[in-house]
Amino acid sequence: MREPTLDLVALIRDTLREAMRSWRLPATLVLGIGFGVLEAEATQRDVALLFGPFAALYTLLLGPLPWRALLPLEEDGRRGEKLVRALFALAVATALFSGLVTLYRGFAGAVHIYRVYAMGQPREVLVAWLLFLIGGWGLARDIQLEQRLDRTLGSHQRLAAQLAAAQLDALRADLDPHFLFNALNAIASQCASDPVAAEDNIVRLSTLLRAVLDTRQLALHPLDDELALARDYTGLLQARYPSMRVSIERDDDLAAVDVPPLVLQPLLENAVRHGRVSDGTITVTARSQDDDLVLTVRSPGAFDGPRAGGLGLDLVTRRVALAWGERGNFSIVAEAAMTVATVTARGVLRVGGR
Repeated sequence: MREPTLDLVALIRDTLREAMRSWRLPATLVLGIGFGVLEAEATQRDVALLFGPFAALYTLLLGPLPWRALLPLEEDGRRGEKLVRALFALAVATALFSGLVTLYRGFAGAVHIYRVYAMGQPREVLVAWLLFLIGGWGLARDIQLEQRLDRTLGSHQRLAAQLAAAQLDALRADLDPHFLFNALNAIASQCASDPVAAEDNIVRLSTLLRAVLDTRQLALHPLDDELALARDYTGLLQARYPSMRVSIERDDDLAAVDVPPLVLQPLLENAVRHGRVSDGTITVTARSQDDDLVLTVRSPGAFDGPRAGGLGLDLVTRRVALAWGERGNFSIVAEAAMTVATVTARGVLRVGGR
Protein backbone atom coordinates (compact mmCIF):
# COMPACT_ATOMS: atom_id res chain seq x y z
CA MET A 1 0.00 0.00 0.00
CA ARG A 2 1.39 3.42 -0.93
CA GLU A 3 1.86 6.20 1.56
CA PRO A 4 -0.45 9.18 1.10
CA THR A 5 0.97 11.76 -1.36
CA LEU A 6 2.38 14.82 0.39
CA ASP A 7 2.26 18.26 -1.20
CA LEU A 8 5.58 20.06 -1.35
CA VAL A 9 4.83 22.55 1.42
CA ALA A 10 3.68 19.80 3.79
CA LEU A 11 6.73 17.69 2.91
CA ILE A 12 9.13 20.57 3.57
CA ARG A 13 7.39 21.41 6.84
CA ASP A 14 7.53 17.77 7.95
CA THR A 15 11.19 17.47 6.98
CA LEU A 16 12.02 20.63 8.95
CA ARG A 17 10.24 19.22 11.97
CA GLU A 18 12.00 15.87 11.70
CA ALA A 19 15.36 17.58 11.20
CA MET A 20 15.01 19.16 14.62
CA ARG A 21 14.33 15.85 16.34
CA SER A 22 16.86 13.94 18.42
CA TRP A 23 20.37 13.76 17.04
CA ARG A 24 19.99 15.03 13.47
CA LEU A 25 20.61 18.76 13.86
CA PRO A 26 23.51 18.50 16.36
CA ALA A 27 25.22 15.76 14.33
CA THR A 28 24.84 17.74 11.11
CA LEU A 29 26.29 20.88 12.67
CA VAL A 30 29.27 18.92 14.03
CA LEU A 31 30.02 17.54 10.56
CA GLY A 32 29.52 20.95 9.02
CA ILE A 33 31.92 22.58 11.46
CA GLY A 34 34.49 19.93 10.57
CA PHE A 35 34.19 20.74 6.87
CA GLY A 36 34.34 24.44 7.73
CA VAL A 37 37.61 23.95 9.59
CA LEU A 38 39.10 22.17 6.57
CA GLU A 39 37.93 24.96 4.28
CA ALA A 40 39.35 27.65 6.58
CA GLU A 41 42.73 25.90 6.75
CA ALA A 42 42.84 25.47 2.97
CA THR A 43 41.93 29.07 2.20
CA GLN A 44 43.61 30.67 5.23
CA ARG A 45 40.45 32.69 5.78
CA ASP A 46 38.49 32.38 9.02
CA VAL A 47 35.26 33.38 7.32
CA ALA A 48 35.42 30.08 5.43
CA LEU A 49 34.42 28.39 8.69
CA LEU A 50 30.86 29.30 7.73
CA PHE A 51 30.98 27.23 4.52
CA GLY A 52 30.74 23.86 6.25
CA PRO A 53 27.72 24.53 8.51
CA PHE A 54 25.94 26.22 5.61
CA ALA A 55 26.43 23.22 3.31
CA ALA A 56 25.51 20.78 6.10
CA LEU A 57 22.25 22.58 6.92
CA TYR A 58 21.39 22.79 3.22
CA THR A 59 21.89 19.02 2.97
CA LEU A 60 19.88 18.34 6.13
CA LEU A 61 16.88 20.42 5.10
CA LEU A 62 16.76 19.83 1.33
CA GLY A 63 18.73 16.63 0.75
CA PRO A 64 15.98 14.21 1.94
CA LEU A 65 13.14 15.87 -0.01
CA PRO A 66 13.41 14.09 -3.40
CA TRP A 67 13.90 10.68 -1.81
CA ARG A 68 10.97 11.12 0.59
CA ALA A 69 8.69 12.45 -2.15
CA LEU A 70 9.51 9.92 -4.86
CA LEU A 71 10.59 6.78 -2.97
CA PRO A 72 8.16 6.09 -0.13
CA LEU A 73 9.44 3.48 2.29
CA GLU A 74 6.56 1.08 1.68
CA GLU A 75 6.30 1.59 -2.07
CA ASP A 76 5.03 -1.63 -3.67
CA GLY A 77 5.03 -0.67 -7.35
CA ARG A 78 6.67 -2.61 -10.17
CA ARG A 79 10.45 -2.77 -10.41
CA GLY A 80 10.55 -0.68 -13.58
CA GLU A 81 8.40 2.01 -12.00
CA LYS A 82 10.63 2.06 -8.93
CA LEU A 83 13.70 2.48 -11.13
CA VAL A 84 12.15 5.42 -12.97
CA ARG A 85 11.21 7.07 -9.70
CA ALA A 86 14.71 6.48 -8.30
CA LEU A 87 16.30 8.05 -11.38
CA PHE A 88 13.93 11.00 -11.15
CA ALA A 89 14.80 11.41 -7.46
CA LEU A 90 18.49 11.28 -8.40
CA ALA A 91 17.96 14.00 -11.00
CA VAL A 92 16.11 16.24 -8.55
CA ALA A 93 18.78 15.65 -5.90
CA THR A 94 21.47 16.56 -8.44
CA ALA A 95 19.60 19.77 -9.27
CA LEU A 96 19.45 20.63 -5.58
CA PHE A 97 23.17 19.91 -5.30
CA SER A 98 23.84 22.24 -8.24
CA GLY A 99 21.98 24.92 -6.35
CA LEU A 100 24.21 24.25 -3.34
CA VAL A 101 27.36 24.58 -5.48
CA THR A 102 26.11 27.85 -6.93
CA LEU A 103 25.29 29.26 -3.50
CA TYR A 104 28.57 27.96 -2.08
CA ARG A 105 30.67 29.60 -4.76
CA GLY A 106 28.55 32.74 -4.68
CA PHE A 107 29.10 33.05 -0.95
CA ALA A 108 32.84 32.52 -1.45
CA GLY A 109 32.93 35.30 -4.02
CA ALA A 110 30.98 37.62 -1.74
CA VAL A 111 33.65 37.30 0.94
CA HIS A 112 36.48 37.47 -1.64
CA ILE A 113 37.56 33.85 -1.51
CA TYR A 114 38.28 32.81 -5.07
CA ARG A 115 39.63 29.29 -4.52
CA VAL A 116 37.29 27.17 -2.44
CA TYR A 117 38.55 23.80 -1.25
CA ALA A 118 35.45 21.58 -0.97
CA MET A 119 33.87 22.50 -4.30
CA GLY A 120 36.69 23.84 -6.41
CA GLN A 121 37.97 21.13 -8.77
CA PRO A 122 35.76 18.54 -10.58
CA ARG A 123 37.04 15.71 -8.39
CA GLU A 124 36.16 17.64 -5.25
CA VAL A 125 32.72 18.47 -6.63
CA LEU A 126 32.16 14.79 -7.45
CA VAL A 127 33.01 13.76 -3.88
CA ALA A 128 30.72 16.48 -2.49
CA TRP A 129 27.93 15.35 -4.87
CA LEU A 130 28.21 11.76 -3.67
CA LEU A 131 28.16 12.89 -0.05
CA PHE A 132 25.07 15.00 -0.74
CA LEU A 133 23.27 12.07 -2.41
CA ILE A 134 24.21 9.54 0.26
CA GLY A 135 23.48 11.96 3.09
CA GLY A 136 20.11 12.98 1.66
CA TRP A 137 19.06 9.39 0.96
CA GLY A 138 20.21 8.24 4.40
CA LEU A 139 18.37 11.05 6.15
CA ALA A 140 15.22 10.34 4.15
CA ARG A 141 15.31 6.67 5.06
CA ASP A 142 16.05 7.47 8.70
CA ILE A 143 13.07 9.85 8.87
CA GLN A 144 10.79 7.36 7.13
CA LEU A 145 11.86 4.48 9.38
CA GLU A 146 11.45 6.56 12.53
CA GLN A 147 7.99 7.72 11.46
CA ARG A 148 6.97 4.15 10.67
CA LEU A 149 8.24 3.06 14.08
CA ASP A 150 6.25 5.87 15.72
CA ARG A 151 3.13 4.76 13.87
CA THR A 152 3.73 1.14 14.85
CA LEU A 153 4.29 2.02 18.50
CA GLY A 154 1.22 4.25 18.49
CA SER A 155 -0.82 1.45 16.96
CA HIS A 156 0.48 -1.02 19.55
CA GLN A 157 -0.33 1.39 22.38
CA ARG A 158 -3.86 1.89 21.05
CA LEU A 159 -4.33 -1.86 20.70
CA ALA A 160 -2.97 -2.41 24.22
CA ALA A 161 -5.37 0.19 25.60
CA GLN A 162 -8.27 -1.40 23.70
CA LEU A 163 -7.24 -4.85 24.96
CA ALA A 164 -7.07 -3.59 28.54
CA ALA A 165 -10.50 -2.00 28.15
CA ALA A 166 -11.87 -5.24 26.69
CA GLN A 167 -10.35 -7.23 29.55
CA LEU A 168 -11.90 -4.88 32.09
CA ASP A 169 -15.27 -5.23 30.36
CA ALA A 170 -15.00 -9.01 30.50
CA LEU A 171 -13.90 -9.00 34.13
CA ARG A 172 -16.66 -6.63 35.22
CA ALA A 173 -19.25 -8.78 33.51
CA ASP A 174 -18.17 -11.79 35.53
CA LEU A 175 -20.91 -12.14 38.13
CA ASP A 176 -21.16 -15.71 39.34
CA PRO A 177 -24.21 -17.37 37.70
CA HIS A 178 -24.54 -19.61 40.77
CA PHE A 179 -24.91 -16.53 42.92
CA LEU A 180 -27.70 -15.22 40.68
CA PHE A 181 -29.42 -18.60 40.73
CA ASN A 182 -29.19 -18.87 44.52
CA ALA A 183 -30.29 -15.25 45.02
CA LEU A 184 -33.37 -15.76 42.85
CA ASN A 185 -34.23 -18.98 44.70
CA ALA A 186 -33.85 -17.23 48.06
CA ILE A 187 -36.07 -14.37 46.91
CA ALA A 188 -38.65 -16.82 45.61
CA SER A 189 -38.81 -18.56 49.00
CA GLN A 190 -39.19 -15.19 50.74
CA CYS A 191 -42.13 -14.12 48.59
CA ALA A 192 -44.54 -16.21 50.67
CA SER A 193 -42.88 -15.98 54.10
CA ASP A 194 -41.59 -12.38 54.06
CA PRO A 195 -42.83 -10.31 51.10
CA VAL A 196 -41.19 -7.12 52.38
CA ALA A 197 -37.75 -8.78 52.57
CA ALA A 198 -38.32 -10.31 49.13
CA GLU A 199 -39.10 -6.89 47.70
CA ASP A 200 -35.97 -5.41 49.29
CA ASN A 201 -33.83 -8.15 47.83
CA ILE A 202 -35.34 -7.72 44.37
CA VAL A 203 -34.31 -4.06 44.55
CA ARG A 204 -30.81 -5.07 45.71
CA LEU A 205 -30.42 -7.55 42.86
CA SER A 206 -31.69 -5.01 40.33
CA THR A 207 -29.27 -2.41 41.66
CA LEU A 208 -26.38 -4.86 41.48
CA LEU A 209 -27.13 -5.91 37.91
CA ARG A 210 -27.61 -2.30 36.86
CA ALA A 211 -24.23 -1.42 38.35
CA VAL A 212 -22.55 -4.18 36.34
CA LEU A 213 -23.99 -2.67 33.15
CA ASP A 214 -23.34 0.96 34.10
CA THR A 215 -19.67 0.38 34.93
CA ARG A 216 -18.75 -1.54 31.78
CA GLN A 217 -17.13 1.56 30.26
CA LEU A 218 -15.41 2.68 33.46
CA ALA A 219 -11.93 1.71 34.61
CA LEU A 220 -12.66 3.17 38.06
CA HIS A 221 -15.69 4.33 40.01
CA PRO A 222 -16.20 5.97 43.43
CA LEU A 223 -15.27 3.93 46.48
CA ASP A 224 -18.64 4.75 48.07
CA ASP A 225 -20.38 3.18 45.05
CA GLU A 226 -18.24 0.07 45.45
CA LEU A 227 -19.11 -0.18 49.15
CA ALA A 228 -22.81 0.28 48.32
CA LEU A 229 -22.54 -2.63 45.87
CA ALA A 230 -20.85 -4.69 48.61
CA ARG A 231 -23.80 -3.95 50.91
CA ASP A 232 -26.29 -5.00 48.24
CA TYR A 233 -24.29 -8.13 47.47
CA THR A 234 -23.98 -9.21 51.11
CA GLY A 235 -27.62 -8.30 51.70
CA LEU A 236 -28.58 -10.80 49.02
CA LEU A 237 -26.25 -13.39 50.55
CA GLN A 238 -27.92 -12.89 53.92
CA ALA A 239 -31.20 -13.96 52.34
CA ARG A 240 -29.61 -17.39 52.01
CA TYR A 241 -27.44 -17.25 55.15
CA PRO A 242 -29.57 -15.38 57.75
CA SER A 243 -26.97 -15.81 60.51
CA MET A 244 -24.24 -14.12 58.49
CA ARG A 245 -23.07 -10.78 59.92
CA VAL A 246 -21.36 -8.09 57.85
CA SER A 247 -19.60 -4.86 58.82
CA ILE A 248 -18.55 -2.31 56.17
CA GLU A 249 -16.49 0.76 57.14
CA ARG A 250 -14.28 3.37 55.51
CA ASP A 251 -12.14 6.28 56.69
CA ASP A 252 -13.76 9.69 56.39
CA ASP A 253 -11.01 11.06 54.12
CA LEU A 254 -11.69 8.48 51.37
CA ALA A 255 -14.95 9.95 50.07
CA ALA A 256 -13.37 11.05 46.77
CA VAL A 257 -11.30 7.91 46.09
CA ASP A 258 -11.93 5.72 43.03
CA VAL A 259 -11.52 1.93 42.79
CA PRO A 260 -12.09 -0.74 40.10
CA PRO A 261 -15.78 -1.73 39.83
CA LEU A 262 -16.68 -5.02 41.53
CA VAL A 263 -13.23 -5.50 43.04
CA LEU A 264 -14.75 -6.50 46.41
CA GLN A 265 -17.42 -8.86 45.11
CA PRO A 266 -15.11 -11.87 44.45
CA LEU A 267 -13.55 -11.44 47.91
CA LEU A 268 -16.97 -11.52 49.57
CA GLU A 269 -17.98 -14.48 47.43
CA ASN A 270 -14.81 -16.31 48.50
CA ALA A 271 -15.47 -15.48 52.17
CA VAL A 272 -18.96 -16.97 52.01
CA ARG A 273 -18.15 -19.96 49.84
CA HIS A 274 -15.01 -21.12 51.64
CA GLY A 275 -15.32 -19.57 55.11
CA ARG A 276 -17.52 -20.17 58.14
CA VAL A 277 -20.04 -17.37 57.89
CA SER A 278 -21.99 -18.53 60.94
CA ASP A 279 -18.95 -18.27 63.25
CA GLY A 280 -18.24 -14.56 63.11
CA THR A 281 -18.49 -11.34 61.16
CA ILE A 282 -17.26 -10.54 57.66
CA THR A 283 -15.57 -7.16 57.97
CA VAL A 284 -14.92 -4.89 54.99
CA THR A 285 -12.72 -1.85 55.63
CA ALA A 286 -11.30 0.94 53.48
CA ARG A 287 -8.37 2.66 55.14
CA SER A 288 -5.81 5.30 54.22
CA GLN A 289 -2.18 4.59 55.10
CA ASP A 290 0.00 7.56 54.19
CA ASP A 291 -0.65 7.91 50.44
CA ASP A 292 -1.90 4.34 50.02
CA LEU A 293 -5.44 3.02 49.82
CA VAL A 294 -5.94 -0.29 51.62
CA LEU A 295 -9.11 -2.36 51.16
CA THR A 296 -9.44 -5.35 53.47
CA VAL A 297 -11.96 -8.19 53.73
CA ARG A 298 -11.61 -10.24 56.94
CA SER A 299 -13.74 -13.36 57.22
CA PRO A 300 -14.07 -16.33 59.62
CA GLY A 301 -12.15 -19.44 58.63
CA ALA A 302 -8.43 -19.70 57.89
CA PHE A 303 -7.42 -19.46 54.24
CA ASP A 304 -5.96 -22.74 53.01
CA GLY A 305 -4.93 -21.78 49.49
CA PRO A 306 -6.71 -21.33 46.16
CA ARG A 307 -9.27 -23.97 45.29
CA ALA A 308 -9.00 -25.95 42.07
CA GLY A 309 -11.08 -24.38 39.33
CA GLY A 310 -11.63 -21.18 41.32
CA LEU A 311 -11.39 -17.95 39.33
CA GLY A 312 -12.56 -15.32 41.80
CA LEU A 313 -9.20 -14.46 43.37
CA ASP A 314 -7.50 -14.44 39.98
CA LEU A 315 -10.14 -11.96 38.80
CA VAL A 316 -9.24 -9.63 41.67
CA THR A 317 -5.54 -9.80 40.78
CA ARG A 318 -6.28 -8.96 37.16
CA ARG A 319 -8.71 -6.17 38.00
CA VAL A 320 -6.18 -4.56 40.31
CA ALA A 321 -3.38 -4.88 37.73
CA LEU A 322 -5.49 -3.44 34.92
CA ALA A 323 -6.69 -0.52 37.02
CA TRP A 324 -3.49 0.46 38.87
CA GLY A 325 -0.64 -1.33 37.13
CA GLU A 326 2.47 -1.79 39.27
CA ARG A 327 1.02 0.43 42.00
CA GLY A 328 -1.65 -2.15 42.76
CA ASN A 329 -1.25 -5.30 44.82
CA PHE A 330 -3.55 -8.08 46.02
CA SER A 331 -2.79 -10.60 48.75
CA ILE A 332 -4.76 -13.15 50.75
CA VAL A 333 -3.40 -14.85 53.86
CA ALA A 334 -4.51 -16.75 56.93
CA GLU A 335 -4.32 -14.98 60.28
CA ALA A 336 -5.17 -17.33 63.14
CA ALA A 337 -8.72 -18.49 62.42
CA MET A 338 -9.38 -15.70 59.92
CA THR A 339 -8.85 -15.13 56.22
CA VAL A 340 -7.55 -11.65 55.37
CA ALA A 341 -7.74 -10.45 51.76
CA THR A 342 -6.07 -7.10 51.08
CA VAL A 343 -6.07 -4.84 48.03
CA THR A 344 -3.46 -2.06 48.15
CA ALA A 345 -3.13 0.86 45.75
CA ARG A 346 0.13 2.68 46.41
CA GLY A 347 0.24 6.44 46.03
CA VAL A 348 -3.35 6.91 44.84
CA LEU A 349 -4.17 9.24 47.73
CA ARG A 350 -1.37 11.60 46.74
CA VAL A 351 -2.57 14.73 44.91
CA GLY A 352 -2.65 13.79 41.22
CA GLY A 353 -1.88 10.16 42.06
CA ARG A 354 -5.09 8.68 40.74
